[in-house]
Amino acid sequence: MPLVRQSRAVVLALAVGLVGGPLRAQVGHDPTRSPYQDLRYGQFLSITGGYMLGAGGKLGIGPHDGRVVAIRHEFLGDRPLSIALGGGWARLDRKYADTAALVQANRIKGPVQQEVYFGELIAQLNLVGARTWHSLAPYVNLGLGLAHGEQVAADISGYKFGTRFYIAPGAGVRVFLSRRLFVRLEARSIFWNLRYPTHFRTDPDVFGPLQPILPDPALKEWSPVPMLHAGFGYAFHRPFF
Repeated sequence: MPLVRQSRAVVLALAVGLVGGPLRAQVGHDPTRSPYQDLRYGQFLSITGGYMLGAGGKLGIGPHDGRVVAIRHEFLGDRPLSIALGGGWARLDRKYADTAALVQANRIKGPVQQEVYFGELIAQLNLVGARTWHSLAPYVNLGLGLAHGEQVAADISGYKFGTRFYIAPGAGVRVFLSRRLFVRLEARSIFWNLRYPTHFRTDPDVFGPLQPILPDPALKEWSPVPMLHAGFGYAFHRPFF
């Protein structure tokens, strides 16, 4: 009988071990030690400053290379997705064409500064969903917007930047310092379409014996303007999911 009782005890211990193992595995990590933390708030307001780069197109007369300040209001949607409204101001350098210059090499002058204002709608994919990983919330996004450049007094060539539609792919990360406060770091590139006056290519009355300013016949050009910016943000309101 003692042998039977010992056998039953061994079988019972094995059964508990076999059942208890999977149950313990299902419990998972202690939430207080998990690298993932749910976002407690669903709206994010941030202000950033940074620098825009680029070359301004083949003539260098598109705005580029200067400081930028931006603001963004982001709404968390269906966990991995966010929609945001953004806007900002930039003071950028650009060159200009001097159509009265008699020497070919002297017809592109500058740089001069141009004020540019922009507003956009941004769709964002949050790579770890509505959570943070070790206080980090990385993302990729795509902005669609309009930029408006003030006229430059020194440029009397007939070129105007005016109002331009642009697309802006980007990638970044929010570093949460607390449940509400975070730092935003982002790299993106704004692509806008530059349109040159027809006489930059064809008008003999403007250039006389000189070659046209444009090196090729295309009067339109998509010009990239890379941008790096960073700043602080504040999370508030409940999530929308």
